[in-house]
Amino acid sequence: MSTDPSGVSRVPVPWNRTIPRSRLFDALSLLLPAGEAFVIETLEQWRAQVGDSLATPMQAEVDRLIREERAHQRAHRRYNQALIAETPVATAAALRASRAADELADLSLPMKMALTVAFEHLTTVLSREILGRPYLLPDDGSRHSRMWRWHAQEELAHSHVAMEAAALCGIGHGRRALALCLATACLSFDVLCCWSALCRCDTAAGASRLSLLVDACSFVLRGLPSLARMGLGWCRGFVPTAGAARRGAK
Repeated sequence: MSTDPSGVSRVPVPWNRTIPRSRLFDALSLLLPAGEAFVIETLEQWRAQVGDSLATPMQAEVDRLIREERAHQRAHRRYNQALIAETPVATAAALRASRAADELADLSLPMKMALTVAFEHLTTVLSREILGRPYLLPDDGSRHSRMWRWHAQEELAHSHVAMEAAALCGIGHGRRALALCLATACLSFDVLCCWSALCRCDTAAGASRLSLLVDACSFVLRGLPSLARMGLGWCRGFVPTAGAARRGAK
């Protein structure tokens, strides 16, 4: 059962050791509600289409994923409201993400299912790194850390569901590979743009440009092992799967 532990009412900077570290997770949070809405709407559309042909265990798994994604969405919306109240420039990133998700609504269901698998795979790769290594996000007991770790734990727990649903939908390996490339390119660009905008806002508010640049370079360089592990995890998204459709069908 989803239980949001965040209760985040303020987003102080830095809350994750340094400004660049903090702003990276802030940027991710601004984009997540729109992505979660897309995943929820796509799975609900697919579930309505397949109807009673879906096996009861798979129905329960899809219901759980949707329920948990709604809880994540609520938590990040509260987080983002606090972030926007203290850093108004963040509004533009959240609106841009919402508009991008709205544009995806016109795609075919198979393509939306492939993108859902891609989005879930990307969050799974990041979640595994967050929980497995303390570098990106220390387990310091803060509300911000607890929220992100709670989110990551639930992402890992339901990480298989979207893939199994896509297999039942008949999504081929080629379409999934294309969707993963597109999702990765778009999300990486949006995160970097948002991260940069938030950091520029901090320098405008008085943060030292030199200190911020040093912290950012140190974060990237020391984070190369994390990037390598996540890169390997990302590559696993191109591996063909078998048997998922048989597990989900009656």
